[in-house]
Amino acid sequence: MRGDHQTLALLLFSAFIAVTLFITTWVGRNRQGSAEEFYAGGRLFSPMENGFAIAGDYMSAASFLGISGLIALFGYDGMLYSVGFLVAWLVVLLLVAE
Repeated sequence: MRGDHQTLALLLFSAFIAVTLFITTWVGRNRQGSAEEFYAGGRLFSPMENGFAIAGDYMSAASFLGISGLIALFGYDGMLYSVGFLVAWLVVLLLVAE
């Protein structure tokens, strides 16, 4: 029974990677520009959009999966780890903010 779940997980993971690579390749073909446009977004982002990008980076799938994994493995202690991570993020934001 365990082998069936591993096969399904590998199949779904491979499908996700294939779809992601397809979308990236498809969009990448239609884009042309310089290195400045790539790294700085052509300087077209407003402060609000930049804030959304930072928030999206923080609330990424990896963060959610990591926190849910900690809770699954360690129970209440995992929940404390996730709260500590949030508090540390706020401290870093206060130190970095101008």
